[in-house]
Amino acid sequence: MDPITHTMAGAVIARAGADRRTPLAATTLMLAANAPDIDIFSVWVGTYASLAFRRGWTHGPLALALLPFAVAGLVLAWDRWVRQPRAAARGVAVAPAHAGWTLALAAIGCLSHPALDWLNTYGIRFLMPLTDRWFYGDAVFIVDPWWWALLAATLVAARLRATTRTVRTLAAAALAYPLAMIVVSGLGDRVAHRAAEAAGIEGVREILYQPAPVDPSAAQLIAVTGDAYHFGSLRWLRAERARFDGPVVARGDWTDPRVVAARAERDVRDYLIWARFPYVVLDSAPTGTWVRFGDARFMPGRLPTGGLSGVSVLLATP
Repeated sequence: MDPITHTMAGAVIARAGADRRTPLAATTLMLAANAPDIDIFSVWVGTYASLAFRRGWTHGPLALALLPFAVAGLVLAWDRWVRQPRAAARGVAVAPAHAGWTLALAAIGCLSHPALDWLNTYGIRFLMPLTDRWFYGDAVFIVDPWWWALLAATLVAARLRATTRTVRTLAAAALAYPLAMIVVSGLGDRVAHRAAEAAGIEGVREILYQPAPVDPSAAQLIAVTGDAYHFGSLRWLRAERARFDGPVVARGDWTDPRVVAARAERDVRDYLIWARFPYVVLDSAPTGTWVRFGDARFMPGRLPTGGLSGVSVLLATP
């Protein structure tokens, strides 16, 4: 999920009662909820290298075991060397942060991160370095304003000193939203399979249910077969809920010598580590052949143009 969701989720955990355990509980949880995204610095080594690295090592069990200690150490150091001296200088007595609770909350915040990241179609490798397998929840769009609203309402209620019951009820609603979307995604997968059969799409291996931005009652569908990706849509409020009437993107010939040669390029290798539904297109050029690799989750029916949409390699004519 996006940093705003991670941050607000950490703050909501604090306001739901964790902030009564130790000073700086909210700070600890918000920092920890974003800590696995330290891999964002990989963008400095290149777009595709970053795609290959993101949501891997720093989201796996090794990092999740070490990051809470790093976050807790940072918070405790701030408490001891900055917060308490500043309070003493003002003549104010403040309770020190509790080391045990700070570490526990840092662990909770760090663990919340991969749980939230799993919810969308971008994917996460939460078993790295044991395995580089990607996992996808396909339940919530990566930026969900409705979820933002529920999380924000909880924080506003806490800020306005609403009753503990009110705050916890809003926090429960914020938790129930992604759980409900998981259920909806599962139901959507079944509906989409039936629609694919009705549309005559044979040999369906997988269905992608990709929630639409802003509208939780809609989703993009991709039916994956052995040689193509078939696009459709789902509208829960429509009489005919699922339709496969969109473009069909061929996977391409991955045995073609030009494709094999292009795959040796570093950017291509990195991109394909991340790509969930890869396809390849051969495009003639005056000086050779463009070999274009894309991911069917992005820009269906159009040639890859860079970034998430894909990477292209120009092979000169011998």
